[in-house]
Amino acid sequence: MPMWFCTLALAAELPGPWTAGNYLDLAARDAAVHATWVEGDTLRYARADTTSATETVASGVVSGDGGQMRPEILVDKAGRPVIVYSTATGPQVALREGDGWTLSALGQGGGEVLLAAAYRGAALVVTWLAREGDKTTVHVGTQRPREGGTYLGFSDTVFTGGADGVCMCCKPAIHSRAEELVLAFRDADGPEREIRLMSSKEGNQWTDMGKQTHGKWSPGGCPADGPVLTETTLLVSDARTGKRVIYEVSRQEERALAPIDATTEMLQPRALPDGSLLAWVEATPGMNRLVTRDGPSAPQVVAETAGRLEPGDPIVVGQDIWFPWSGERAHLERVETVAPPGF
Repeated sequence: MPMWFCTLALAAELPGPWTAGNYLDLAARDAAVHATWVEGDTLRYARADTTSATETVASGVVSGDGGQMRPEILVDKAGRPVIVYSTATGPQVALREGDGWTLSALGQGGGEVLLAAAYRGAALVVTWLAREGDKTTVHVGTQRPREGGTYLGFSDTVFTGGADGVCMCCKPAIHSRAEELVLAFRDADGPEREIRLMSSKEGNQWTDMGKQTHGKWSPGGCPADGPVLTETTLLVSDARTGKRVIYEVSRQEERALAPIDATTEMLQPRALPDGSLLAWVEATPGMNRLVTRDGPSAPQVVAETAGRLEPGDPIVVGQDIWFPWSGERAHLERVETVAPPGF
């Protein structure tokens, strides 16, 4: 059901084993909803739609950085969950095979890397940021299936920052669009922190598309707030006017989104892959709110806290939207969608 034909009803928190940890991420395929999260430095997994037992996947996992360094879970074409995550030795991949997990290093990365992943057909394509000596680099690695397991089909540095480098505290984004793969990250150029885009047909040769934002924001440091990609647009938080605002960037324009509260700072954009539903954090002194906007509908608050609020990626589950977020522990909000009259 197209999400822009729906409106959102009240949210309710879903309990689950993830409340013992943080940085919950979700992936859905058919009737199955898969969940991964971190407890200390241990990576956990469970089905979020059943009462199945929690599984330990890996240890030594690194997470944090304002929610920018966190695991991601996907589902391959065979319906198997796949988790990408960071350790002190670099990016890792965990593939569930049978009742166990096969772990493999994705490539060299300098340790404790920020990463993002997408599927392009049967190939898992992962991008990550790393610091190598005095250089900051953007990497891409690809795993393609073969009988009896997986192998690393390609791993290379696709971008090397100049004298000012790449913003290492801002999570990169990767998205498999209909016509190509696109990769976005926050590049540093003097004091400015603009978003740069790269594109590739299959993930093995990349074209630098240049800067996509032109606000000349100079935050005086790394804002720890990476971009988000959808099928048609780029979302980014930017304080070019002196206050953080979420901009929706297309080939034609950079358009500021309207907050619920005009006095807030707008941080940490999130979205459904097709861009039909957007989400962000609105922050004021003493209060953080997770806000979402479904298509042309007015934005509404999904969750709020006086403490830390680091959003995960929303997913569609049946007729509902599930929103994970992290505070002192992991939370999962279930929001019902309601078709408007006439549908």
